[in-house]
Amino acid sequence: MNVPPLSYPTYTVDGVPMDSTGWYLTPATRRRPLPAVKAVSVEVPGRAGQLPVLGLDVEATTVPLGLFVTCNRPDGTEGDLEALEHNLAALYSVFGVRHRLLDVRHMPAPGIELQASATVLAAVDPDVDIANRFARMQVVLTVPGTYWRDVSAVTWSGKLPGAGQVVTPLAGSTAPIADALVRFTGPATNPKITDAASGVTVAYTGALTGGQRLLVDCENLRAARVSTDTWDLAGGTDVTGSMDSSGPGSANRWLHLTPAMAGHDPYSRSITVTTTASGTSGASAVEIRARRAHL
Repeated sequence: MNVPPLSYPTYTVDGVPMDSTGWYLTPATRRRPLPAVKAVSVEVPGRAGQLPVLGLDVEATTVPLGLFVTCNRPDGTEGDLEALEHNLAALYSVFGVRHRLLDVRHMPAPGIELQASATVLAAVDPDVDIANRFARMQVVLTVPGTYWRDVSAVTWSGKLPGAGQVVTPLAGSTAPIADALVRFTGPATNPKITDAASGVTVAYTGALTGGQRLLVDCENLRAARVSTDTWDLAGGTDVTGSMDSSGPGSANRWLHLTPAMAGHDPYSRSITVTTTASGTSGASAVEIRARRAHL
């Protein structure tokens, strides 16, 4: 049974193509689904309906992959039941990893590659057609972090202070970015950065001299002051206790860079920040290193 695999859209799992000589994706499962929102309802007696609640997080994403498994050997020649069993065993080895998360890549079109870390929680029960040496598998991937990300991080440099600055390398995101690295370069006193869409602010209560840098790890809620040109917090002076975050959702996370549409144009999605500080000079700056996030 030689069925030519479709090129796009497609997935890989730990570098293994899901469209290969021994198996291929069903057409119905080639697109990633839109994640569900964690529903919260607040009802007030005497008031119709429910109170609107903004800023809700989303559920973990589930990605169902339907696979047709053939009896084709790795070299493309048609085999028998033994070849079918080898193909099933190969897929079991891919999806059966439990000591770490799987590296899943989604390629919806040429030149686009999105990454997510996932695991398989549901049972996988192949439907095997012995007579035709053929099987069907439904594998449900769970993405705990919900969002798909660009494979590589980008770095943006901005002004300190500066109002309404568009973080151009992160344009096109469709989901908030909560794990950015922010770097302030002194001299600067009480540097602060605010995400325009969400209104969330992260601020440092202290002063940076010329040549000093403040590294803010938004994912791990850590900050360090360093004296070298580095993005590594290790070896720096821990100043996490001097950081302050305010705004919606700031109780359990720091800056979450949120894309917003320009007017009514859904194709124009940008992240805008405002920075403030006193005692700055021409050498003062802010930088953001992050990967775009996608629903």
